[in-house]
Amino acid sequence: MPRLFTSGIAAFYEGYYANKGVKIIKGTVAVGFTSDSNGEVKEVHLKDGTVLEADIVVVGVGGRPLTTLFKGQVEEEKGGIKTDTFFKTSVPDVYAVGDVATFPLKLYNENRRVEHVDHARKSAEQAIKAIKASEEGKTVEVYDYLPFFYSRSFDLSWQFYGDNVGETVLFGDNNPTSPKPKFGTYWIKDGKVVG
Repeated sequence: MPRLFTSGIAAFYEGYYANKGVKIIKGTVAVGFTSDSNGEVKEVHLKDGTVLEADIVVVGVGGRPLTTLFKGQVEEEKGGIKTDTFFKTSVPDVYAVGDVATFPLKLYNENRRVEHVDHARKSAEQAIKAIKASEEGKTVEVYDYLPFFYSRSFDLSWQFYGDNVGETVLFGDNNPTSPKPKFGTYWIKDGKVVG
C-alpha cells in the first residue's frame, strides 16, 4: 500500500497480520471466482494462475466520484467538480461537497479532492454555513481543512494527518511481535513537517 504506508509501516502491518494467521499474497490480483450450484463462492482465481479455496469473499474496490451526470454543465478539475472555498460550483446557487468536490486546500495552496467521510461532513457544513451567511448578507471564513484519514484492524488503529510527501522519519517501536507496539512516521518536505 505505497499510497498510504512507508516500507517501515508496511513491514509492521504485514508482520502483524501474519502473526494473526493472515496470509498476504502480493504481486497479483483476483480475476474471478468459482461458485457452486447454490451460487456460493468456492474458489478465487488470481491473475498469476493461483486458485484459492474460499468460503467467503470480501471485495474492496474503492470508488470514483460520479460526475458524468454534470458533464458540460459545471466546471471540472482533477476528477471532480471544481468549487470555491465555500463549495460553490461554476453554476450560481449550485454547490458540490464531499468526494466529488475539487476545492482550494488552503494548507497546500492548491485545488484537491479528498475522499474521506470527515471531509464529506465538514465540506457539507461549510456549504450550509456559506448558503446561510449569503442569505443573511454575511460572510464565513474560508474552508481550512487538514486532511485526515484513519483505519482500525484487530486491536490496532492508525491516524494520518496532512500530506504523505517528502522524506520520512519513523520513530517508536514498530516490531510486529512487540506486546504493545507504538510508533509513528512524519513526512518532511522543503524543511517543514507536512504529514
